Amino acid sequence: MPTMSRSKIWKFYDKLDRNSAQCQLCEKVIKTCGNTSNLMKHMKTHPQIDLFDDDTVVERGIYKRREQDDKLRFRKVLPFKEESSDFHSELLFKAAKDAGSIIDQGMTKATAEDHISMQSVGYAWVTSEATESRTETVGGEDIIEFEPKEELDEPEKTPLHQIQTVPFAGLDNLKMDGPLSNRSSFHQDVAFFVCRDRQPLQIVQGEGFQHLVKVLCPTYKPPSAAELEAIISRESEMRRSKLRQHLAAISTLSLSCSVHTKAESQSWMELVAHFHEGRQRISRTLSVMRLPDLFTSTEIVERMDQVCQRFDIPKSKICCVTTKSSQLLEDAVTTFLGAHHHVPCFADQLNSLLAAVVQRPEIRDLRDRVRSYVQSTVEIEGHSLQIIPQLNSIHRPISTYDMLDLYLKHTLVQEPLLLSRAEVDLCHQLLDVLRPLTSSMRELTRAPYPAASTVLPIAQTLINELKQEKSAEHKVARELRLFMVQQLEENFESMESNVHLAMASLLDPRFRNIPFQSGALVAQYMTQLYDMMQAHLDSGDSDAVKDPEDRDDYDIWAAFKSFSHEKQRLVNGSNGPDADDEIARYFCAGMSTLRADPFELWEELAETYPFLHTEAQRYLHIPATAEPADRLFTADGAAVMAQYAALIENNMENVLFMADVPTKEWQL
Repeated sequence: MPTMSRSKIWKFYDKLDRNSAQCQLCEKVIKTCGNTSNLMKHMKTHPQIDLFDDDTVVERGIYKRREQDDKLRFRKVLPFKEESSDFHSELLFKAAKDAGSIIDQGMTKATAEDHISMQSVGYAWVTSEATESRTETVGGEDIIEFEPKEELDEPEKTPLHQIQTVPFAGLDNLKMDGPLSNRSSFHQDVAFFVCRDRQPLQIVQGEGFQHLVKVLCPTYKPPSAAELEAIISRESEMRRSKLRQHLAAISTLSLSCSVHTKAESQSWMELVAHFHEGRQRISRTLSVMRLPDLFTSTEIVERMDQVCQRFDIPKSKICCVTTKSSQLLEDAVTTFLGAHHHVPCFADQLNSLLAAVVQRPEIRDLRDRVRSYVQSTVEIEGHSLQIIPQLNSIHRPISTYDMLDLYLKHTLVQEPLLLSRAEVDLCHQLLDVLRPLTSSMRELTRAPYPAASTVLPIAQTLINELKQEKSAEHKVARELRLFMVQQLEENFESMESNVHLAMASLLDPRFRNIPFQSGALVAQYMTQLYDMMQAHLDSGDSDAVKDPEDRDDYDIWAAFKSFSHEKQRLVNGSNGPDADDEIARYFCAGMSTLRADPFELWEELAETYPFLHTEAQRYLHIPATAEPADRLFTADGAAVMAQYAALIENNMENVLFMADVPTKEWQL
């Protein structure tokens, strides 16, 4: 294509597109119509302009003579295309435009444009002589050279400027082939947010959420509540299908069933499956469903049957069901699986014991006085005390202990004494009595569903601690301690008689036969284990581990482990009557470290105790609680239950089912 010299008139204009340019002096937009006639005509309105004076420049609308040391000029080279097909560039421009709406109105348009142009404008050093002699092609790919506007000193970064740059960082990191594919991906992320945090679907229609999305990604349009419900429904069906296949490969599992009723007579039931896979105990919600206002054990059994049929779980695969201590729930489990398949919720028992303790007059009086004093102090003086959160959790028994404990630690040194010296001493003794119980409750919150094998060891330790006599013990503290011992021993007797709790402790290498009070019961369980082992041998089934040399992937350390176990057996018991007695050798061996994971321990012990290893898989997945313990103990747990109630009221069972789906299964 032929070329022609560049007109000097362009020194005073910024080309906007193929048909318009903006005057640098007055910023008026002039139509060019493919030539410079209109530009020349407009320049006559500025009589001070001399087109043939190469030493003059225009800076910020000011016409002045160029200084000698400015002969070497820094120019911007701006690629221009009439119709951009670059989708990313369009997003960038739109993000910049939206970001500009939240910038202070005092910023000039030129400043905002300079900020945007920094993303794609190149720079080159040129001399005035090179500029005069330069030629370029005239066409749709014109390269426009123009004098840069004088850069102002960059102001110190403020939060407002940082907000301006957020959309650029987000868009630069986006990898998108088109708006539709990216929209689908973000929809999945929104669904994950709603389900994991148990939020109502209407949150996506809220003004705050809409504003947040607009700031973070201006090009994204969130789904409506109906669209989001359809997405979650589709995902839940896919997860149920996958979980159904997963459970089909599991040889045994246990269930936990919790029933909740709000003040408005609104009730629902949550059913969770517990099993092990490799070294992990896994808990997965099967269903959260609404119950009638007036329900009986029959309605509970019907819903348990429906859930098991939906996931193809035969009853023969379910070893037990953990529920709160309720006659209605115990009857439902008996009807569902038969007798001796119920496991009481240990967290509920400890919580009920603490609730009974804090209602005793000696503690209730201290609680009410401290609570009233702290409330009045906060309201009058506006103090920011650490015990304030406990004031809002009066219905959680452990909050009474926390409130009194924090009051004694943080206020007595500064505030006037609300309690007398004798009362302060009594309060310290009462808290010392309660400390083992509250510590046990907090131990149960370490995992969402603690293992049932820890129930007997914790209960036995509690009883032993509370039986210890204290020197100079106050009469009230002693009565409280003996009351707690009596309640725990009554509960322990029933727990020790529960075959599932007993077997879980016996087959946990950390505890074995230590946490038992009744020797007769231990002998009975040992006899039961011998009978099961004999039936196992008579059946001809053998789960013995294959020799390492028979495996495709030979492991030298697995061979060493097998060799060392055999050598240890010969050294320790080759001449004794129990040399081949797997059960006797197991219970005579020392306990393993308490902080170890029982499934990891059994990987090491499987060679030595193959039968007991098989039996342990049937009991170690049983949960000690019917629901996560923190829901019973803490104010945060109460907030979670309020979320459940709100979602159940709106028939959002799919959201609750998807709440504990592992993040990796969402494929975000």
